[in-house]
Amino acid sequence: MALVIKGSSSGQVTVDVPASAGTNTLTLPAESGNILTNDTSGTILQVVSTTKTDTFSTTSTSMTDLTGMSVSITPVSTSNKILVTGNIFVSGSSASALVVFNLVRGSTNISISTGSGSVDSTTFCDTDGMHLNENSTYSQNLNFLDSPSSTSSTTYKLQMKVTQGTGFINRRGLNDNVRAVSSITAMEVVA
Repeated sequence: MALVIKGSSSGQVTVDVPASAGTNTLTLPAESGNILTNDTSGTILQVVSTTKTDTFSTTSTSMTDLTGMSVSITPVSTSNKILVTGNIFVSGSSASALVVFNLVRGSTNISISTGSGSVDSTTFCDTDGMHLNENSTYSQNLNFLDSPSSTSSTTYKLQMKVTQGTGFINRRGLNDNVRAVSSITAMEVVA
């Protein structure tokens, strides 16, 4: 038996029972919106993004929250993954400093290198290796596929520190006459 819903002026939607035996339940969410009818692996279910247009600086040699670079997303399934991407414009006051970043879910570092390095992090900007100084900036990219295994609101944020001197976001070290925009985005991906 099929359920037919007719439009007020034309068209109709037919909801039919599958031919296979058994009981199937379709639960509609208690919210407005569209119904995804093809949630195959790799489908993007939702996208949330935050853009940082102001500047930030720190002299901290311990990880500190990078204000304005966090995003919250509520997965619809515990089996789905979250793809976190970002673009950070960074500069340093010293050509021999490292500006180091960690990607954190809640309070947990989720993308940390392993090994015997003296600085283990998600990503870093080597101001010496990139020939950066206080007159220039560098675009630092971020891509990480996370498995939060949760349907609760989940916050992803960036933290940063420097090995010496001052680290700057969205501006060059010399002054803030030259500025940029950084962003972080989280996308829920069907597993």
